[in-house]
Amino acid sequence: MLERLLPSIRSKRNEGVLTPTTSVFDVFDQVDRFFKESLWGNGELATGLFTPAVEVRETDEEIIVKAEIPGLDTKDLDVRLENNYLILQGEKKREEKSEKENIVRMEVSYGSFYRAIPLPVEVQEDKIKAKYKKGVLTITLPKAEKARAKKIAIES
Repeated sequence: MLERLLPSIRSKRNEGVLTPTTSVFDVFDQVDRFFKESLWGNGELATGLFTPAVEVRETDEEIIVKAEIPGLDTKDLDVRLENNYLILQGEKKREEKSEKENIVRMEVSYGSFYRAIPLPVEVQEDKIKAKYKKGVLTITLPKAEKARAKKIAIES
């Protein structure tokens, strides 16, 4: 990220070598790259925790939240509104494996998750709708009347 904001002088040939033209940010980049690539291999912490990715959109009338949660049953999901936060909670359970199979590669994450998404405005709690289709949870939260934008006519 810092490389995009503060480009530095670096060549692949001299990577890892400190020179008079080395930026202090190059050192931080190298440490960051070490922890991302050397220890974990893919740039993510290998904790096994499952955290669904979310997208929050706002229109004049509503807030729309989409969460990617593939492989769950709706019974394993809990969606609620608390103090103007949309709470997504659930558990992605691992299928039982048989005694005869060994896991060769494990990239799928399992476990419990909890997301608290702050809402930018008040919503109509009794009109919230949630749908789960093809691994995507979509929650539509209609804005409260006082939170909706209203066009004001200007007199001349």
